[in-house]
Amino acid sequence: MDIPDYIKIINELKEGELSHIYILSGDWDFLKEDLISKIFDLLRKKGDTFIVHTESEIDLEKEIKNARNVLIPTTKLIVAKLNSTPKLKVIPDDIYLIIDSNSPIRMSKGKLVKLSPPGLRELEGYIKEHIRGLSRYYDKEIDDTSVNILTLGLAQSPHLLLSIWNTLLLLVGDKKRIEEEDTREVVKNIPVFTGFQVIDMLEKGRITEALFLLRKEYYPDSEIMQLLSMLRKRYKLILSAKVMNPQDLEFAKTFNISVGYARFILSISRDYKMEDLSKKIKLLLSAERRIKTGEVKPKEGLEDFILSLSLSS
Repeated sequence: MDIPDYIKIINELKEGELSHIYILSGDWDFLKEDLISKIFDLLRKKGDTFIVHTESEIDLEKEIKNARNVLIPTTKLIVAKLNSTPKLKVIPDDIYLIIDSNSPIRMSKGKLVKLSPPGLRELEGYIKEHIRGLSRYYDKEIDDTSVNILTLGLAQSPHLLLSIWNTLLLLVGDKKRIEEEDTREVVKNIPVFTGFQVIDMLEKGRITEALFLLRKEYYPDSEIMQLLSMLRKRYKLILSAKVMNPQDLEFAKTFNISVGYARFILSISRDYKMEDLSKKIKLLLSAERRIKTGEVKPKEGLEDFILSLSLSS
């Protein structure tokens, strides 16, 4: 299997290579989010940069037009969620464009980045190549046995790839070689419950899908409580990011998280309004209190929390 596009791009960015237009296609949103964060970070190192998000070609054209009227030269990164090729005439040199698309659309001078496996049969090979690519990127040695252990662990939860990899990096620290015992340690902590998927859906406002995923199968109370705990920690980090406004390294060190995860939290925190975040935290704490006092069962409490999010949005 060829080197995945994600691995190619992060290595280019590591060398300081940037394209003006990226088309991120596919449904592995966690890879898209990581690339957007890395591109934004690289642009900020080169000079003052701000990022905007749009969801229509009309808004995209407005953002490009507005950039031309700025008195102080500033680099602008536009992330546009589109599923068709925008009809753009000219993109100024100080504008960088990322098209977030479900399908591989084509644009002149645009770099197409495919971020999902070719098919289910190729999934394991696709995961393996990402693991090998990440080990080279971070200058780590990993043998085939360890790659296979990680791949099997992630086969049912591929969306946890970067999260598990960052946990592995924290575990091995400065060690050059990733040992088999290291991979077994992180794999055993991969939750069977699709909690991270639910969190991801709630983060994107996909309330109905999150509720459907929760109701589709039976989950033990312990796993429901695990999800609520993960959500509380996520909101606490987002709140801290907004209050502190820190750099990624400082944030990672303060909260003992990986730099990659710190960048992710800092990135999504920018899209949060303090008022909306406060509402979510209050609703979550209320749900936890009702569960712990026996007023409702864990799953009912979580469902009520998700429905409350829907009503408050």
